Amino acid sequence: MPRYFFHVRRGQVTILDQEGSELTDIAAAEHEAARRAQEIVTANRLRGTTSSKGAIIVSDENWQTVFEVPF
Repeated sequence: MPRYFFHVRRGQVTILDQEGSELTDIAAAEHEAARRAQEIVTANRLRGTTSSKGAIIVSDENWQTVFEVPF
């Protein structure tokens, strides 16, 4: 199974996912990225943070960016 990495970018800071997740295909990676983005937005709202601009950057096993999910 392919491994995908879900990095989180906020402004000029990117937090790298060093572990990654094994998922069946790119559709599963898209679903996981959307889920993680929603989690971040929800957590920000609960803290009263309105500025939650950023993105989940999904990369493959070679650390090549596959796509981004903005939030």
